[in-house]
Amino acid sequence: MPPGWHIVARHMQLVEDVTRGTGVGHPPPERDHSTSPGESEGSEPIRQLSEGVDRLMRMFIRTRAQLLDRARDDIDWSVQILMSVLVKHGPMRVKKLAELVDSDPSTVSRHVAQLVRDGFLEKRSDADDGRACQLVATDKARHSVADRTRSRDAHFEEMLHAWDNHDREKLATLLVRFIDDFETYKTALAAKDWKGFRPPVSQEESTA
Repeated sequence: MPPGWHIVARHMQLVEDVTRGTGVGHPPPERDHSTSPGESEGSEPIRQLSEGVDRLMRMFIRTRAQLLDRARDDIDWSVQILMSVLVKHGPMRVKKLAELVDSDPSTVSRHVAQLVRDGFLEKRSDADDGRACQLVATDKARHSVADRTRSRDAHFEEMLHAWDNHDREKLATLLVRFIDDFETYKTALAAKDWKGFRPPVSQEESTA
Protein backbone atom coordinates (compact mmCIF):
# COMPACT_ATOMS: atom_id res chain seq x y z
CA MET A 1 0.00 0.00 0.00
CA PRO A 2 1.50 3.41 -0.95
CA PRO A 3 2.83 5.70 1.83
CA GLY A 4 0.14 7.89 3.32
CA TRP A 5 -2.60 5.87 1.62
CA HIS A 6 -4.20 4.84 4.89
CA ILE A 7 -4.44 8.52 5.88
CA VAL A 8 -6.34 9.34 2.72
CA ALA A 9 -8.49 6.27 3.22
CA ARG A 10 -9.57 7.41 6.67
CA HIS A 11 -11.26 10.43 5.12
CA MET A 12 -12.74 8.86 2.01
CA GLN A 13 -16.10 8.18 3.66
CA LEU A 14 -16.27 11.77 4.91
CA VAL A 15 -15.56 13.03 1.39
CA GLU A 16 -18.41 10.90 0.06
CA ASP A 17 -20.74 12.02 2.86
CA VAL A 18 -20.07 15.69 2.14
CA THR A 19 -20.15 15.53 -1.65
CA ARG A 20 -23.05 13.10 -2.02
CA GLY A 21 -25.19 14.23 0.90
CA THR A 22 -25.31 10.90 2.74
CA GLY A 23 -23.91 12.37 5.92
CA VAL A 24 -23.56 15.97 7.03
CA GLY A 25 -25.79 18.48 5.26
CA HIS A 26 -27.29 18.20 1.78
CA PRO A 27 -25.56 17.78 -1.58
CA PRO A 28 -24.90 20.99 -3.51
CA PRO A 29 -27.11 21.49 -6.56
CA GLU A 30 -26.05 20.01 -9.88
CA ARG A 31 -24.16 22.49 -12.01
CA ASP A 32 -22.65 22.46 -15.47
CA HIS A 33 -18.98 21.47 -15.39
CA SER A 34 -17.88 24.17 -17.80
CA THR A 35 -16.51 27.34 -16.23
CA SER A 36 -18.79 30.30 -16.81
CA PRO A 37 -17.42 33.83 -17.36
CA GLY A 38 -18.72 34.92 -13.96
CA GLU A 39 -16.86 32.28 -11.98
CA SER A 40 -13.69 33.15 -10.13
CA GLU A 41 -10.26 32.11 -11.40
CA GLY A 42 -10.02 29.59 -8.56
CA SER A 43 -13.18 27.72 -9.52
CA GLU A 44 -11.62 25.46 -12.15
CA PRO A 45 -8.71 24.23 -9.96
CA ILE A 46 -11.16 23.54 -7.14
CA ARG A 47 -13.39 21.58 -9.50
CA GLN A 48 -10.42 19.61 -10.82
CA LEU A 49 -9.38 18.83 -7.26
CA SER A 50 -12.84 17.73 -6.12
CA GLU A 51 -13.29 15.56 -9.20
CA GLY A 52 -9.79 14.16 -8.74
CA VAL A 53 -10.47 13.20 -5.13
CA ASP A 54 -13.76 11.62 -6.19
CA ARG A 55 -11.94 9.62 -8.86
CA LEU A 56 -9.29 8.60 -6.33
CA MET A 57 -12.01 7.45 -3.95
CA ARG A 58 -13.61 5.26 -6.60
CA MET A 59 -10.25 3.78 -7.55
CA PHE A 60 -9.47 3.11 -3.91
CA ILE A 61 -12.75 1.31 -3.33
CA ARG A 62 -12.20 -0.87 -6.41
CA THR A 63 -8.65 -1.87 -5.49
CA ARG A 64 -8.86 -2.02 -1.70
CA ALA A 65 -10.22 -5.56 -1.53
CA GLN A 66 -7.60 -6.82 -3.97
CA LEU A 67 -4.77 -5.27 -1.96
CA LEU A 68 -6.16 -6.64 1.29
CA ASP A 69 -6.30 -10.13 -0.16
CA ARG A 70 -2.57 -9.94 -0.74
CA ALA A 71 -1.75 -8.37 2.63
CA ARG A 72 1.08 -9.95 4.58
CA ASP A 73 -0.06 -12.32 7.35
CA ASP A 74 -3.68 -11.82 6.21
CA ILE A 75 -4.01 -8.94 8.67
CA ASP A 76 -7.16 -6.87 8.27
CA TRP A 77 -6.80 -3.29 7.00
CA SER A 78 -8.21 -1.66 10.13
CA VAL A 79 -6.03 -3.85 12.34
CA GLN A 80 -2.94 -2.81 10.41
CA ILE A 81 -3.79 0.81 11.14
CA LEU A 82 -4.04 0.09 14.88
CA MET A 83 -0.65 -1.58 14.89
CA SER A 84 0.91 1.26 12.90
CA VAL A 85 -0.37 3.85 15.38
CA LEU A 86 0.95 1.91 18.38
CA VAL A 87 4.34 1.35 16.77
CA LYS A 88 4.61 5.05 15.90
CA HIS A 89 3.24 6.61 19.10
CA GLY A 90 4.10 3.98 21.70
CA PRO A 91 1.98 2.44 24.49
CA MET A 92 -1.47 3.90 25.12
CA ARG A 93 -4.92 3.02 26.40
CA VAL A 94 -7.71 1.77 24.17
CA LYS A 95 -9.59 5.07 24.46
CA LYS A 96 -6.62 7.06 23.20
CA LEU A 97 -6.03 4.60 20.36
CA ALA A 98 -9.68 4.90 19.33
CA GLU A 99 -9.36 8.69 19.23
CA LEU A 100 -6.28 8.56 17.03
CA VAL A 101 -7.93 6.28 14.47
CA ASP A 102 -11.32 8.03 14.56
CA SER A 103 -13.20 4.95 15.74
CA ASP A 104 -15.31 3.99 18.74
CA PRO A 105 -13.63 2.22 21.70
CA SER A 106 -15.86 -0.87 21.47
CA THR A 107 -14.82 -1.54 17.87
CA VAL A 108 -11.16 -0.95 18.67
CA SER A 109 -11.40 -3.23 21.71
CA ARG A 110 -12.60 -6.12 19.54
CA HIS A 111 -9.67 -5.69 17.16
CA VAL A 112 -7.25 -5.32 20.06
CA ALA A 113 -8.44 -8.59 21.58
CA GLN A 114 -7.63 -10.40 18.34
CA LEU A 115 -4.21 -8.73 18.09
CA VAL A 116 -3.40 -9.79 21.65
CA ARG A 117 -4.40 -13.38 20.89
CA ASP A 118 -2.25 -13.36 17.74
CA GLY A 119 0.77 -11.99 19.58
CA PHE A 120 0.91 -8.56 17.93
CA LEU A 121 0.01 -6.62 21.09
CA GLU A 122 0.45 -7.00 24.83
CA LYS A 123 -1.52 -5.50 27.69
CA ARG A 124 0.50 -4.02 30.53
CA SER A 125 -0.50 -2.21 33.70
CA ASP A 126 -0.59 1.57 33.42
CA ALA A 127 2.13 3.04 35.64
CA ASP A 128 -0.12 6.02 36.41
CA ASP A 129 -3.20 3.93 37.18
CA GLY A 130 -2.80 0.30 38.17
CA ARG A 131 -6.47 -0.37 37.42
CA ALA A 132 -5.98 0.51 33.75
CA CYS A 133 -4.01 -1.22 31.00
CA GLN A 134 -1.88 0.12 28.19
CA LEU A 135 -1.47 -1.53 24.82
CA VAL A 136 2.09 -2.26 23.74
CA ALA A 137 3.22 -3.33 20.25
CA THR A 138 5.33 -6.50 20.24
CA ASP A 139 8.31 -7.25 18.00
CA LYS A 140 5.93 -9.24 15.81
CA ALA A 141 3.82 -6.11 15.28
CA ARG A 142 6.85 -3.94 14.57
CA HIS A 143 8.12 -6.41 11.98
CA SER A 144 4.69 -6.57 10.33
CA VAL A 145 4.41 -2.77 10.18
CA ALA A 146 7.95 -2.47 8.81
CA ASP A 147 7.21 -5.04 6.09
CA ARG A 148 4.02 -3.22 5.15
CA THR A 149 5.87 0.11 5.00
CA ARG A 150 8.50 -1.35 2.67
CA SER A 151 5.76 -2.78 0.49
CA ARG A 152 3.97 0.58 0.30
CA ASP A 153 7.20 2.36 -0.58
CA ALA A 154 7.94 -0.17 -3.32
CA HIS A 155 4.50 0.38 -4.86
CA PHE A 156 4.95 4.14 -4.91
CA GLU A 157 8.50 3.87 -6.23
CA GLU A 158 7.26 1.78 -9.14
CA MET A 159 4.21 3.96 -9.79
CA LEU A 160 6.21 7.21 -9.77
CA HIS A 161 9.40 5.91 -11.40
CA ALA A 162 9.10 8.53 -14.18
CA TRP A 163 8.79 11.43 -11.71
CA ASP A 164 11.89 13.37 -10.70
CA ASN A 165 12.61 14.06 -7.02
CA HIS A 166 11.38 17.66 -7.28
CA ASP A 167 7.91 16.56 -8.42
CA ARG A 168 7.80 13.79 -5.82
CA GLU A 169 8.67 16.21 -3.03
CA LYS A 170 6.12 18.73 -4.29
CA LEU A 171 3.37 16.10 -4.35
CA ALA A 172 4.27 14.88 -0.85
CA THR A 173 4.29 18.43 0.54
CA LEU A 174 0.94 19.36 -0.99
CA LEU A 175 -0.63 16.05 0.04
CA VAL A 176 0.34 16.58 3.68
CA ARG A 177 -0.99 20.14 3.52
CA PHE A 178 -4.26 18.92 1.98
CA ILE A 179 -4.70 16.24 4.64
CA ASP A 180 -4.03 18.74 7.45
CA ASP A 181 -6.64 21.13 6.05
CA PHE A 182 -9.07 18.25 5.59
CA GLU A 183 -8.64 17.38 9.28
CA THR A 184 -9.44 20.98 10.21
CA TYR A 185 -12.47 21.02 7.89
CA LYS A 186 -13.71 17.73 9.30
CA THR A 187 -13.65 19.22 12.79
CA ALA A 188 -15.61 22.23 11.56
CA LEU A 189 -18.21 19.97 9.94
CA ALA A 190 -18.79 18.16 13.20
CA ALA A 191 -19.25 21.43 15.09
CA LYS A 192 -21.67 23.21 12.74
CA ASP A 193 -25.14 22.76 11.31
CA TRP A 194 -24.62 22.44 7.56
CA LYS A 195 -28.21 21.64 6.61
CA GLY A 196 -28.61 24.98 4.88
CA PHE A 197 -25.22 24.90 3.19
CA ARG A 198 -25.13 25.89 -0.46
CA PRO A 199 -22.07 26.81 -2.53
CA PRO A 200 -21.70 30.49 -3.45
CA VAL A 201 -23.33 31.38 -6.76
CA SER A 202 -21.34 32.80 -9.63
CA GLN A 203 -21.74 36.37 -10.82
CA GLU A 204 -23.65 35.11 -13.86
CA GLU A 205 -26.10 33.15 -11.69
CA SER A 206 -26.63 36.04 -9.27
CA THR A 207 -27.65 38.41 -12.07
CA ALA A 208 -29.82 35.89 -13.95
